[in-house]
Amino acid sequence: MPHNKIKLRREEGADCRAVEKITYEAFKTAPHAGGDEALLVHKLRGTSAFVPELDFVAEIAGNVVGNIMYTKSRIVKDGGAGKDSGREWETLTFGPVSVLPAYQGRGVGSALIHRTLETARALGFRAVLIFGHEEYYPRFGFEDAAKYGVAAADGQNFPAFMALPLYAGALDGVSGRLVCDPVYFSLDKNESETFNLQFQTPNPDVVFPVPAFFVTYIKPTIRNKNIIVGDFTYFSDVDFERHVTHHYGFYDDKLIIGKFCQIAAGVEFIMNGANHQINAASTFPFHILEGWKQYPPPLSQLPLKGDTVVGSDVWIGQNAVILPGVHIGNGAIIGANAVVGSDVAPYTIMAGNPARPVRKRFDSELVELLQEYKWWDLPVDQIQKLIPLLTGSDLGKLKNALKGKLGRDKIRPAIPVSK
Repeated sequence: MPHNKIKLRREEGADCRAVEKITYEAFKTAPHAGGDEALLVHKLRGTSAFVPELDFVAEIAGNVVGNIMYTKSRIVKDGGAGKDSGREWETLTFGPVSVLPAYQGRGVGSALIHRTLETARALGFRAVLIFGHEEYYPRFGFEDAAKYGVAAADGQNFPAFMALPLYAGALDGVSGRLVCDPVYFSLDKNESETFNLQFQTPNPDVVFPVPAFFVTYIKPTIRNKNIIVGDFTYFSDVDFERHVTHHYGFYDDKLIIGKFCQIAAGVEFIMNGANHQINAASTFPFHILEGWKQYPPPLSQLPLKGDTVVGSDVWIGQNAVILPGVHIGNGAIIGANAVVGSDVAPYTIMAGNPARPVRKRFDSELVELLQEYKWWDLPVDQIQKLIPLLTGSDLGKLKNALKGKLGRDKIRPAIPVSK
């Protein structure tokens, strides 16, 4: 299970695309959603009404999973008799509030709302008016806006239109219609559909490729320069780096993982820092523990195994352990709970502790063709066309197709015989 500690912070420039993706996923199947929420978030940042001090994201395990935005709005007293005719009072409006589907119902949205309402209060804003679910927002203190003499822009009131004064008496003597930034009412359906296309195509830089489940593309989450992961390799959890253990910088060993690998929850990559000196009387690491005489052995005396390398399209089952220096070939399958301490040939199934070969997945000819073709290095649009072949069970058809693509089925021209 992912770690549920929620970290709240201001949105940064590098978060923008992730926030738009989260907004798209959060509202994709939501009742009454218009399909333009992601474009709205994109455009709000460029308006004069946008309040960057109240633009917050929520992180779990270093990944952005939620966002809230605020804009300035105003209550306008329509013309007519009375001393307040034409008067305006500045207020705030928030929305969208977006939480990735896998994290909904876990307090992320509530944390964002509580934190930003406190911040808005500290900044001296008068009140917040929103359009939202009338059974959800009262828990934060929102009430029917009609109670405060405020109507929507068209002069109407309804239960989903709510207000929250941010200090005592903030809405005393205030009445009129709420006016929001025009951007809320100027979004074009065709523009929204075009904008949303970017979220509907494979993108290796998106952290959450299956928004309703705890699955992460590893590459965009990596911070350690000695962990190198290819496009579209995923982990069935969050915070992959926590599963790379004993990885100490002074050994400079690397974990290198190819593209399109599938790594289940609980998998651990043990790196060279776990190895102790075994060619001496004691294996105890005196040199790294406080208070002992510091006589570190030279690296040449330690059983270092080198880099750990995993090929492409490798499936590693739940709770498997990969020991230092192991090389796993393309297309291999590592069984659940396996402990892999030796190299794995391409397209081989390994299982057990210690892991041993169960069988080859394919005959040597097909393995050779797959190794040569390297479908994982092709552009996404070409891989899309190959999916029926890559996921079909007709291996003979696959073999013939690969031969064709590699030019092996072409008849070579006859060499002329000299007379």
